[in-house]
Amino acid sequence: MELSELELLRTVPAYHVQAMLRARRVKVPAGNEDEGNELEQIVARLFEPGALIEALSELRGLEKRLLCELVWCGGRANSRDLALYATYAGLLGEGNELEDARPGMNGSVQYPAAYSHGRFEMALHLLLLRGLIFWSQKTQFASLDYASGIHDGMLIVPASVKEAALKLWPPTKPLSALAEEQLYDVGAGARTLQRMLYLYWSAVTAAREGLTLLNNGLLARSALRYIVERVDDRTRLEQIRSETDIPYLLFVRLLLLKLGLLRVQGGTLLAAPARTYFRQPLLERARRCYQLALEDAFWNEIPYLPEVNVRPGPAPLEAVHSEILRSRQTVIERLKYEEVGEWITFPAFIAHMKLFAPYLLFPRQYGPRAERYSTGCNPYNWDFRLRKGWLTPREGWYAVEGGFIQTVVSQMLTWLGITELDHAEKPTRFRLLPEAALIMAEREPVTGDEIQGRLIVQPNFELVVLAPVSEGLLISLDRFAERIDLEHVARYRLSKASVVRAIQQGLNAEKITRFLETESHSTLPQNVAYSLKEWERQARRVELWRKVILLEVEDPAVLDELCAQEELYVRRLSSTLVEVLPERMQEIREWLWQRALLPAQTEAPAHSPLAGEAGGPQWRLLEDGVLQPLYPVVDLFVAAEAERFCEQHKTHGGFCLTPDSVRQALKQGMELEGIIRFLQRYCLDGIPGSLLPRLKLWGDGYSASTSIYLEQGPLLRLPEQVLQDLHGDEQVSALLGPTLEPEYRFVRISPSNLERLRALLRERGFALDEFSQFQKNSSESS
Repeated sequence: MELSELELLRTVPAYHVQAMLRARRVKVPAGNEDEGNELEQIVARLFEPGALIEALSELRGLEKRLLCELVWCGGRANSRDLALYATYAGLLGEGNELEDARPGMNGSVQYPAAYSHGRFEMALHLLLLRGLIFWSQKTQFASLDYASGIHDGMLIVPASVKEAALKLWPPTKPLSALAEEQLYDVGAGARTLQRMLYLYWSAVTAAREGLTLLNNGLLARSALRYIVERVDDRTRLEQIRSETDIPYLLFVRLLLLKLGLLRVQGGTLLAAPARTYFRQPLLERARRCYQLALEDAFWNEIPYLPEVNVRPGPAPLEAVHSEILRSRQTVIERLKYEEVGEWITFPAFIAHMKLFAPYLLFPRQYGPRAERYSTGCNPYNWDFRLRKGWLTPREGWYAVEGGFIQTVVSQMLTWLGITELDHAEKPTRFRLLPEAALIMAEREPVTGDEIQGRLIVQPNFELVVLAPVSEGLLISLDRFAERIDLEHVARYRLSKASVVRAIQQGLNAEKITRFLETESHSTLPQNVAYSLKEWERQARRVELWRKVILLEVEDPAVLDELCAQEELYVRRLSSTLVEVLPERMQEIREWLWQRALLPAQTEAPAHSPLAGEAGGPQWRLLEDGVLQPLYPVVDLFVAAEAERFCEQHKTHGGFCLTPDSVRQALKQGMELEGIIRFLQRYCLDGIPGSLLPRLKLWGDGYSASTSIYLEQGPLLRLPEQVLQDLHGDEQVSALLGPTLEPEYRFVRISPSNLERLRALLRERGFALDEFSQFQKNSSESS
């Protein structure tokens, strides 16, 4: 609750009121016996707008600066907090105050001692003497000694003084004024972030099967090693235990997910289309990243507070608490009032922030202020403790809230290219970069044309892109060229393999040539243009495509419009038929829906459609696995299908089934049931009875064990209910062995046929055990 000027004046001793009147040269008519009326007259004289403007205009130096800080932070501040900021900001110069405010052990803050004749106390005394501020001790106004020279407590600026001071000295945002100017460069920091986004996305794209994620959402160690080797090879992996140990790479990955450039599917990190994003101007991309970091809850600074342990703390990818997000926005908003380009020490900025946001991270409604770092007394239900030493309520602000402020500036804002640190490791100072005016502007800033580097196509098939290099151009080059280097300039090389890969993705030599000539503003060297056409001719001589998606339309004009959408990567096969990449199918469906076209989806059969069209048997399958042709020339399509699971016979050159050929076919995706079905259909009289068990043994077609046991000894056959009753008879139960396995079958064999049966079973490939597990158990029990 804000006190009025009259209420504040009533708390002041009479001798100080008289001193204020003398200092302000204000005379009150004598003879007024009513003390209340006299105070009202004094208030009217002291706080009259004209008199206040005159008194404020007389302020100079430190007094003016301290009053401005008090007014700008809302009119209330602790005198020791203000003294600490004045000391760190260099407002007091050299002296005892600076010595007393140096950091103590474990980085703790020591407030400067109050000296009655110190510069800070003398400046406060002058403001108190002129009635521009008032003073209280722990929110109590009684027994205040204004003449002591030491004013330790709460400093209060009257409302009328605040109003007059804000008119005379309004706070300014240097960034806002700078944003009105025409700037041309967003800075190296923003460029570095966009290049890192491209490199990370490119690395995930190169991993065709994606990167494995753990149950907590972090990258598996093998995936993390893969990313570090391709994106940040300076990091030493032996010192890294998890992805959280590399906060910059974790921030980049989470930002890519929020931008929609990466996606998570079934515990795997996959790349999403990114050409549209990287084709945007650099400033637009930088501003979009800043807005996401400012407003979205994907990044949490709490696990990275210096010298503070938080238990249990947030989960690795848990959405940030709304109070933490609000506190981050408060820090960024306060940063806009700092001077651009001037180095600021972290202690000075943290002390300044405490004047403006004393309840940062911990709103006053959550428990006592002295216990805000304990579980149950803060909105997070966490326990905050120093790694070394004790966390006191007063100095703890600079460890927890101050650590949060330092983390916001040294991590997120530095990564976004808004601030710059004096040292990468353990920074002590930072400065606000001029480019921050473009990135943080509330309105779309006025900028010049973005400068793009030139592409040079050399006769040795090298492609060189001079700085500054656009990530949109790099993504286009990645489609048909091999990257060599990406340091100061981008270097690529055209090769037959890279061009063939691009053709398989829907490009052709004409499109590649047109793109290179457009970007280089010149015609291609003759040998390069000829090689592109020759590589395409060789690649398209014979093409066999499997598991493709074809889109057929009635109107060729629809395909004309679809093929113009380069980001969809379609390959036109005819006037009404195109090939579609599986990962683009959903985008193409939406594209068709927007044009009131409803596509009908047809699934191809699991078996080969070509083989299904042939009629009649083509071979006779012999017991040794040889496929004996029935005709001089068998059906070409059926023979191509049989070649997938057969080998060439060494003697007559025909097809032959072998254990290796069957196992190799199963590894390549074929199914044993499909092979058996094929042989039964295209082999006269089907599969010989002696070959079928061997074929299933080669392909693991038996669900249970394939071992055959030769049982010898008496067996007892009886109903289930009788067996249960006999188990209850102790004398009979002691003579019974274990029951037989239910999944096995027993067959009677004549003793005269036993040796012949043994030989045939071993010939078929079965393992024959003379003593079963049943007999072993029986012998052990006996």
